[in-house]
Amino acid sequence: MTFSNSEQLLRMSVMASFPARPERIYTYKSGKLKGQTKRIKARPESKGIIGVSDKTIWLWVKQGKFPKPIRLSDGVTVWRMSDVQAWMQAKAEAQGA
Repeated sequence: MTFSNSEQLLRMSVMASFPARPERIYTYKSGKLKGQTKRIKARPESKGIIGVSDKTIWLWVKQGKFPKPIRLSDGVTVWRMSDVQAWMQAKAEAQGA
């Protein structure tokens, strides 16, 4: 698979909205670290360009309602910006009709 140098790619973190999450303490329940704890940092709210959660986007992909992602060789999942923009345009036209 080849990409033009001008093709922009989007990660889920840019597209999906994530709610704020307070800092919390996680206690390992099994394995070598059982009983030990680690602090998970707080996460601020973020608003993605699609405006729905990552779970909703994955559901839409599974249902064929959203463009399929591209899996890069380093395990990163991305979408072509042109595919996402075309999807957004089609949604806007469908609502206007």
